[in-house]
Amino acid sequence: MLKPILWPVLAPSLLFAVGLGAILPILVLGALSLGSTASFAAAIVGIMGAVSLIATVPAGLLIDRLGDFRAMLVATITAVVVLAAIVAAFFWDSPYSLIVYTLALMLFAPVSDVWSLARQAVVAEVMPAADLAKAMTALGGSQRVGNLVGPIVGAGLMLVFPIWSVFVFAAAAAITAVIVMALPIAQIPDYPGGTGAHDDTRAEAAPGNVDNAKSRVGKPRRTPLDVRWKPVVLAGISIIALTVARSAQPVVIQLWGVEIGLHESTISLLIAFGAALELIFMFLGAYIKDHLGRVTTLATCLTIFGSGFIVMVALPHVAGMIAAAAIMAVGNGLGAGVNMTIGADLSPAIGRARFLGIWAIFSNGGKLGGPALISLLITIASLRFGVLFAGIFPILGAVWAIVWSSQIGLPSRRRR
Repeated sequence: MLKPILWPVLAPSLLFAVGLGAILPILVLGALSLGSTASFAAAIVGIMGAVSLIATVPAGLLIDRLGDFRAMLVATITAVVVLAAIVAAFFWDSPYSLIVYTLALMLFAPVSDVWSLARQAVVAEVMPAADLAKAMTALGGSQRVGNLVGPIVGAGLMLVFPIWSVFVFAAAAAITAVIVMALPIAQIPDYPGGTGAHDDTRAEAAPGNVDNAKSRVGKPRRTPLDVRWKPVVLAGISIIALTVARSAQPVVIQLWGVEIGLHESTISLLIAFGAALELIFMFLGAYIKDHLGRVTTLATCLTIFGSGFIVMVALPHVAGMIAAAAIMAVGNGLGAGVNMTIGADLSPAIGRARFLGIWAIFSNGGKLGGPALISLLITIASLRFGVLFAGIFPILGAVWAIVWSSQIGLPSRRRR
């Protein structure tokens, strides 16, 4: 079933995810090694989230205009230049090294958006509806494998080489991913995205679009998106709840682990344990999405995920932390790929990449707002209250999805 997207989608996505997963845990460490304060180093990650949020719609437009392969080629060249600038900042012993490092990371943020949206658009375009949920789950799984393998590779490199070696590895992984996409085995027959064509070109050639084609003579005009916007917004609110929980999970585990006196190595093992457990349960999530429906999967994911945060507060000891990490991993694993699947379900046939760029605003908004809101709650209230909020918010998102399920109209067992 996954053979059509194995080489053109899953293999390059895994390579890019491994490189990205290798550098994410050391972004703060890199800034500190260049003389940054702890507060500014933490702010860099937040600023990257803001840049990513702003870049989502332009990323979709870029893919729509150039096609997925050319857009990712541009993004990869940009990533290599940016990563080279980061490596140069480490070699350049100057007060400006930190500025170069910060600006380079700001430019790197949109690159991952282009990769994620382009691969999602390909899967939504080439996979039949019956296999869409499984394919999106596999795509989400490739990203999770990258988040697990990348840090391990990065840790091994830093045992032998300086910290800049991890950024070199990330650049090599991105280049290798594009090389794989260019191989004959990775070409999808009759798929125009790989040759640089975009959705509007296909719209012109479609029957009934002769007038539209004529209107483009002299001055190009984009086809309006044929989207049911009310269901998009209703579903997007629950997606915000999901991404708030996902972005809060590693932050909360670290903060609560320190609160109850766990060693740093124990906290790291808990995070790795959760990542491994997610990979196991994502296969069950794929089955649920196809057989019980998208809303059922999303609501189940959010409810279990949120319960893990509540268990963490209710059982403030090592056993409680292990149980909480396991519960959160089960919930997040069941929801692997659900955001991308729902985005594909709601996307139009024409202008799919443009729509997915808009759809990503919900997830990127949650990634940016989640840690910021929890940090604010911890500051004005307490850590316990912040952790409880991280648990209650996704549960409310599950209730929202169930209440508005008929209005959203996503595929389910009944509707199939």
